[in-house]
Amino acid sequence: MNMTRILFFGLALFFTINFSAQQSVNDYKYVIVPEGYMFLKENDGYQLNSLTKFLFKKYGFEAFMRGDELPDDLKKNGCKGLRADVKKESGLLKTKLIVDLIDCNGEIIFSSKEGTSREKDFKKSYHEALRDAFKDVEYLNYKYNGKHEGSVQNENNSVQQPKVSAQPVVSEEAPVTKNDRVEATNETQDKLSKKMSVTKAVSFIYNEEIFFFESKVYGFELMQKKNAKSTSIGKVFKSSRKNNYIIQAGDLSGIGYFDAYGNFILERINPVTDKLITDTFARQ
Repeated sequence: MNMTRILFFGLALFFTINFSAQQSVNDYKYVIVPEGYMFLKENDGYQLNSLTKFLFKKYGFEAFMRGDELPDDLKKNGCKGLRADVKKESGLLKTKLIVDLIDCNGEIIFSSKEGTSREKDFKKSYHEALRDAFKDVEYLNYKYNGKHEGSVQNENNSVQQPKVSAQPVVSEEAPVTKNDRVEATNETQDKLSKKMSVTKAVSFIYNEEIFFFESKVYGFELMQKKNAKSTSIGKVFKSSRKNNYIIQAGDLSGIGYFDAYGNFILERINPVTDKLITDTFARQ
């Protein structure tokens, strides 16, 4: 009798948690997959980002890679979408991956179980572990409920992406050809980044304040203008990846890139909540 009660309450708890996650994920219309993951050295390493996008689409989501042409409603209201992330956990003789879905305020809406693989080949191991983690995504039985239709979004959370040609159809066996899509997507941003590097100073608006990116050998000096005076608040260093920068500027420290509209997109950890957030420095 006691075992029956334990089993009943255990199942009840499982379905309550699963239903709660499903309800919150169903509030969002889109998923944006990044071009690269922090634990890999290059964008779409081992085609893991392409596979992530493919699997989200397979399980009913409208998924886009950062750099894809986005729907107009998502451009106007970035809070309609969730940002996908894949984290690698440490493990001996195992590859362990977790899939997170994060809203525009940096809150984790959904986190999968650890997907695992014992394959020795890196690509096979990453793919197998990711597919294993996506079993939890499949169990969500996702269906958009229209909750965010007509909602108003904070300007700093708006999503702006470069316009690129339509992407090829992704098959389950071969997600994409190596680096072709990444190079096409980044071409506009790379040109803009190079142009910025030879421009003496460019102004941006962030939180209704004026900032300048002053070109330096290492990247840029980040300047803030107050009462007609400009003060350095940090440095923006070029990284080994094209159009990717490392920012060292107190609370504004993080990583960032220029989008195709000239805005600077900063991803950083909120010092108060310890959550990942995205800020937009709007080019003037």
